[in-house]
Parts: sequence; C-alpha cells; structure tokens
Amino acid sequence: MKAQNALLLALAAAALTLSATPASAGAVSATASVSVTVLAPVTLQATQGLNFGAVTRPGNNGANTITLDPASSSVTLTGTGDGARAAGSVSPAKFSLIGEAGITYSTTQSLSFAQPGLTRVSVSMPVAGNGSLGVIPASGMQELRFGGAFDLDAATPAQAYTGSLAVTVNYN
Repeated sequence: MKAQNALLLALAAAALTLSATPASAGAVSATASVSVTVLAPVTLQATQGLNFGAVTRPGNNGANTITLDPASSSVTLTGTGDGARAAGSVSPAKFSLIGEAGITYSTTQSLSFAQPGLTRVSVSMPVAGNGSLGVIPASGMQELRFGGAFDLDAATPAQAYTGSLAVTVNYN
C-alpha cells in the first residue's frame, strides 16, 4: 500500500507539474504614443524664364563656356574661344515657393535645350532671393533663382535655342 500511495503521489505531482503555468505566462501590454504632423502642400510657380541673351559663337578653333550667375544676373564667357556676348537683356529663372514658414526643403533641377548643338549644358544650384535657402521664411514665400551654363565652339549651329528648366521641391 505504501508503494501504491507513493506511486499515486508521484503521479499526482507529475500531473501538477505538467498542468502548472509559470508565473510569467499570461498577457502583458504596453502603450506607445503616436503623433503626426500634416503639412499643407507647397506650391511652386515659375515667374520668370532663364534668358542667356545673345552670344556670338567663336570664330577661331577655341571654345567658350557661357555662364549666367543667378545672384548677379550677369553672363560671362570664359575659355579659349573668341565668342562674345551681344547687347540685350538676360535674366535668371525665378520661381516662387509658397508654404508653411520654417519648413525645410531641398531641390533638384535640370536644364535642357530642344535643339542639338550646345554642349555641357548645366543648371546652377538655386539662390534664395529672400531668407535662407532650404527654409521657407516667416512670410511663407521664397523666391528661388536659377542660372546655368553651356559650351559652344565654331561648329555650334547659329540658331535660336529653346528649352526648359524643371525644378522639383522635396520636403526634408
């Protein structure tokens, strides 16, 4: 009988061990905070086109780089060519960026001409007409100015060149 009681006691202990749940088992939960800031979309509008004016291509074997500076609105010719800038008006491209004050942003831009002939065409980084570049000022409007550059030589076709300057603004 002692052996039978001992066996029953051992079986009961084993059953309790198998059916017991550890103290750490069960459900636990935690809560995290959630936040979101909804921004009004910025708007970007071209207000002035990029105009390099008129230039004379080089007549010698050299080449010239024509550069329009967006800060000073001046055109310069550099290089070994004897090209020249003709009289006439020039202007940087201007865009109005409108959005919430203090919002930071970056830009990407590209410049292209529809007619072949100009080489090493590039657009400058923007220059802010007001406030600090990359941050919409307290007024909620910032003017962005763009210039550019291209090369020409004696083989460049003499013609009117037209193209486009594409600007994209991205929130940071």
